[in-house]
Amino acid sequence: MSFSSEVKSELKTIVPESRHCQIAELAAFRDLLRVAERAVELNDLLFTLYKRAFNIDVDVHTNGKRTLDETLFGNEDVKAALTHGSVLRLDCCRRAYLRGAFLAAGSVSSPEKAYHLEILAPTEEKSEKIRSVMLKEGLDSRIVLRKKDYVVYLKEADQIVTLLGAMGANISFLNLESIRVMKDMRGRVNRSVNCETANLDRVINSAVRQCEDIRLIAEVKGLTTLSPTLREIAELRLRYPEASFSELGKMTEQRIGKSGVHHRLRKLGAIAQELREDNTNRD
Repeated sequence: MSFSSEVKSELKTIVPESRHCQIAELAAFRDLLRVAERAVELNDLLFTLYKRAFNIDVDVHTNGKRTLDETLFGNEDVKAALTHGSVLRLDCCRRAYLRGAFLAAGSVSSPEKAYHLEILAPTEEKSEKIRSVMLKEGLDSRIVLRKKDYVVYLKEADQIVTLLGAMGANISFLNLESIRVMKDMRGRVNRSVNCETANLDRVINSAVRQCEDIRLIAEVKGLTTLSPTLREIAELRLRYPEASFSELGKMTEQRIGKSGVHHRLRKLGAIAQELREDNTNRD
């Protein structure tokens, strides 16, 4: 079962206790029923909401969105209740509306692959309505036209988690949070490993360059021409090319620190550079 199906399976078990929330959720179904691809699977939930909200017995176990629309929402009193301005007045009703909208025409990607949640709407007006309701929940959704449908979507993990919690999908909420924590942890580990690798590469490249400089000095003028301190660090670097500055400093006669080692190796680098420039000028 996909993550999207798991979320919907969880949401289908939620039936609001308050009539105003039942009406709000039915209002979402009515708004989006034409683009709902799985409306027949929601018949049991629609029947329960309809019965509790309006105390009307109907047979909603029927095929086809048009028949379902006529059966449920053809009643003028029901239609008036679902379109009344007070339907989305309360926080709980807005969340019930979002739950109904997601069940009717929503989907969410597996968080293992990507963070993406969307709800399809048949008109721009309906998509703006969904976006407005999300905005009141602190969710900054976006709208894009895809073929004939308007898509209201979220791409931030934090916002998807917030919406799942608002709709009442608590198990899916926890599952996504767990996956997100693991992905973030893997990301931090990978970044740390990459950083350590980059630092190691820099150290190795630096040691190779220092050894090349010292060999050049030895070949052109000899290490005996250097001062005792420079000759000492040059010989140590050639003998221990993998050693760190701290380790080299501890090997010197007077045990100098990392900055002292760096200073002496930099002097050797400058001498080697002068030799290269002299050789270039002669050529």
